[in-house]
Amino acid sequence: MVDYAFVDATFYDGDEIQSRDISEIPHPFVIETMELFKDLPETEKAKVHFIHMNHTNPLLDPNSAQTKAVLKAGFNIARFGDSIRL
Repeated sequence: MVDYAFVDATFYDGDEIQSRDISEIPHPFVIETMELFKDLPETEKAKVHFIHMNHTNPLLDPNSAQTKAVLKAGFNIARFGDSIRL
C-alpha cells in the first residue's frame, strides 16, 4: 500500500508523437496507465498523481478534454504549487 503514487505522464497518447518512433521514447502513455489501473478501487485510483508532462501534453491545460477524462476516471494530475503532506 502507498499513500501517493507519482506516475510518469510525459505523453497523454500517441497523438503527441507525430513523426518519432515510439520505441525510442521509453515512457508509457497516460491512457495506458489509466487502462492498467482502471479496476482499482476509487480510493486507490485517487492516490495516483500524474507528473512529468511534456510541453505537448494536453494535461497541462486544466480545461482540456483529456484533463477532464483523467479526473473523471478518478485519477489526479499534479500541478505547480501543489502541496503533498507526507
